[in-house]
Amino acid sequence: MTTLPPCQLTVRSFVDTDADGVSQLFRTVYGDCYVYPDVYLPSMIRRNNASHLWHSAVAEFGQQIVGHAVLWCDATAPDHAEFALNVVHPAARGHGIATQLAQYLCEHARQAGLSMLTIKEVSSHSQSQRLASKLGFQTTALMMDYVDSPFGNKYRESIVLGCLPIKPHPIPDVAWPAAWQSWLAPMIRQFGSGPAPVLEEVVPPLAITNTDHRCDVMLHKMCPTLVHEIACLPADWLIYLQLALSAQTPPMMLQLQQAGFSCAGLVPGPAQRWHALMIRGHHAHELDLRCPTARALLESEQAGARETALC
Repeated sequence: MTTLPPCQLTVRSFVDTDADGVSQLFRTVYGDCYVYPDVYLPSMIRRNNASHLWHSAVAEFGQQIVGHAVLWCDATAPDHAEFALNVVHPAARGHGIATQLAQYLCEHARQAGLSMLTIKEVSSHSQSQRLASKLGFQTTALMMDYVDSPFGNKYRESIVLGCLPIKPHPIPDVAWPAAWQSWLAPMIRQFGSGPAPVLEEVVPPLAITNTDHRCDVMLHKMCPTLVHEIACLPADWLIYLQLALSAQTPPMMLQLQQAGFSCAGLVPGPAQRWHALMIRGHHAHELDLRCPTARALLESEQAGARETALC
């Protein structure tokens, strides 16, 4: 591929005939190591767009697809989408293609009436962290050992979760522990704060699934009995626990911290709500974190682990 003249670049929405080029682009950049197998199947790329699970955008130079990104919709939170599957051909880098794709999809999200965009930034990939910062995403969580490495590394990748509000998304004003203020303060500046919601009755109040070597737990009801059951899950499992935020949530989080869980930040929930994220069973390893909030989350997690070890 020759050097890319910027004037010949087109950023547009995906059409079915782009699928083979998109799949080949992922093979060029990641070989056989990409974590989402759908990108290796052009038929799945077409199906995901036809079903509106994805809304893909491509960057085209001549007749070649040199960039791709997607808004990945969330069935559990239909007002959200994740900015994902962002990839640029090595010969086309340095022309702001990733930024153009992101801006194109952010505008689509606004026109579609979405309230929140998220992005998962691979901690070992500084470029994705720089892009998220440039686009105005605020770090809200550090997701340790989240996924197999797309770069072929032996260890699991940790993910920095960034959020970009399109509509107001205030963080509940609850009695947060003072030790968490270092990472909470930037989030509150970005999203604002508001009264803590009264939790609605959700059936079932507790849900648990296995996902990619993780045990994902969702707790909708701040019940001491349920919290105790979660604390007693096998200690060697990698557990991701989301707790619906209310005035009762911080005391339950401190109880879980005594059981080895660490607070990993906040994740957006449906209907402009927030959930606290707690993790247990991850492995400590060095992370290349460019965002001060992400570094504060890591330092908070490490401090919590030291306190638990002394108990």
